[in-house]
Amino acid sequence: MDAPNGRLSDPASLRRAKRRATGLLLAAAALFVVMQLLTDDDGWAGYVEAAAEAAMIGGLADWFAVTALFKHPLGIPIPHTAIIPRRKDAIGASLGEFVQDNFFDPEDLAHWVADRAPAEALGRWLAAEGDAGLVSGPALGRLLESMVDGGHHRSMVDAAVERADRFLVDNYEVLRDRIAEEAPVYTPKVLDHHIFTRLHRGVRGVLADMADDPNHELRLRIDAGLRSYAQRLQTSQRLATRVEAVLARAGESLQSDSTLQSRVDGWLVSAVGLLARHAQAEVANVIGSTVARWDADDTSDRIERRVGRDLQFIRINGTLIGALAGLAIHGVGQLL
Repeated sequence: MDAPNGRLSDPASLRRAKRRATGLLLAAAALFVVMQLLTDDDGWAGYVEAAAEAAMIGGLADWFAVTALFKHPLGIPIPHTAIIPRRKDAIGASLGEFVQDNFFDPEDLAHWVADRAPAEALGRWLAAEGDAGLVSGPALGRLLESMVDGGHHRSMVDAAVERADRFLVDNYEVLRDRIAEEAPVYTPKVLDHHIFTRLHRGVRGVLADMADDPNHELRLRIDAGLRSYAQRLQTSQRLATRVEAVLARAGESLQSDSTLQSRVDGWLVSAVGLLARHAQAEVANVIGSTVARWDADDTSDRIERRVGRDLQFIRINGTLIGALAGLAIHGVGQLL
């Protein structure tokens, strides 16, 4: 969580900011005491005393508010203090929901991808040579194997299953008529349509089962097939060379064929939208569960080191604004 070079994560910088804020508060308190002991509240002394008193109140109020975020002020377990340690898990869940709702919106991500013409960039990368180009076949195999072992491919399988089911629904009549055309001429149309309807319903049923069951037999077969292919990429030079050549040619085509670029852009935009839709809940769960594993006191300390320095300026501003408010209030009182 700590920034390697960020000033906000520097403990010494945070301590200096705290000393400045506390010093200003003590100065206001000392001035108030001096004015109380050595002067009366007439004339200019009244203004100074009012400013010091209001500055002290403002500084104390903001000290309490800032401190209450991270710990109990003066170690006293006052209700609604030590907010971050006490509400750490709820904060993590809320953060996950915030990221899910604002950064993983399928439509926003799809528009972001579409604006960047990903197909042309993908083509340049695939067709590039040397270190700037495509990684080797064995490296691709290791990457694929790592994705399968970590389950990172599952969201893509989910997206493929959803897309296949949508294709079957959207193209029901086209597929039915095509099957009827291919059927023997001596079978009745009614029978052809009945067979197709049963087949269509059965395939959609299999897809629904795959969507609901992460351990479905077909999913396990897909996993085994991908893992086997990944291992072959790492051990078969012939296969690796062939895959690299195919991808390089695909890259050249993507750079030169605008029609293909538009088509691939559409596929990628659609895929990103589907993946985002499937990943939304998972992202929120990952963030929430990660924060839940953090130690409460350590989490509070790390967050304070990140934002505590800026919060000390709230204390300073509260002291100064309090002084100005005290002057204004005293001045209005004198006029009345």
